[in-house]
Amino acid sequence: MRILCFGKDGLLSSELQHWLPELSAEALIFLGHSDCDITNPDQVNSAFETYRPSVVINAVAYTAVDQCEDNEAEALSINATALNTIVAASNRYSATLIHFSTDYVFDGQKQGPYDEDDVVNPINAYGRTKQMGDSIVINGAKQFYILRVQWVFGPAKPNFIETMVNLSQQNDEVSVVSDQIGSPTSTTSISKAVVNLLHNMPAFGLYHFRTLNHCSWYDYACFIFETLELDIKVNPVASTQFNSKAKRPKNSVLNIAKWIYTDLYTPLSWKVDVANYLKINRRKNNAIR
Repeated sequence: MRILCFGKDGLLSSELQHWLPELSAEALIFLGHSDCDITNPDQVNSAFETYRPSVVINAVAYTAVDQCEDNEAEALSINATALNTIVAASNRYSATLIHFSTDYVFDGQKQGPYDEDDVVNPINAYGRTKQMGDSIVINGAKQFYILRVQWVFGPAKPNFIETMVNLSQQNDEVSVVSDQIGSPTSTTSISKAVVNLLHNMPAFGLYHFRTLNHCSWYDYACFIFETLELDIKVNPVASTQFNSKAKRPKNSVLNIAKWIYTDLYTPLSWKVDVANYLKINRRKNNAIR
């Protein structure tokens, strides 16, 4: 197995670098933007020719949801158009492509978790560009896995947990959205899922992956403060009270039955996943406390 991963310095790829060595691959190559700009077809094709991968992981994405509203063309180039070259090159080298999607391809109106084959209907620019990227992979790649993940957090970049802790330094109370639900999922859990996926190689296709159980952002914040024993009042508020550029789906919960019944890595509950993150980062959090 020769693994080529695009997005060396990204949120997810930073964690993949800790876990992919478990596969004992013949070659494991991580390329950052300075090594290969995935929107440049010549650079992408050169990377394939140089490394001749059997597995390609695309961990590059424009994920700044609100910024996408103003920069949709750039987001489209990264999240969708670039995949035309990656898919074609993956097919040419008979490589298996792993790509990451998002719960934001859905409009959030469904009562209950979203299945892999539910109709997509993104309500923001980020979701639209990611959905277009998914379509390119599904319709063009011969061997692929798409992992649709949600509410991703990890140590490589700022996240909701750090935002809440930072707010607690400056305020006695915070207001947090209570009418959007999903499952906080760490880059560690996703990386373990990727390792498990490549180890078992189930049927190609689209899989939903997240932690077990779900919560609102309000519940999430309360759990963070309780775990860190921070005495902060958390006020539940409606999403309409926040003036964000991009709309967010009210229900982001993904159905992971397909993943579970394929006998793949069983994820942790979101509370355990978050608690593990806080424990690992305890030194920093203790300094804040």
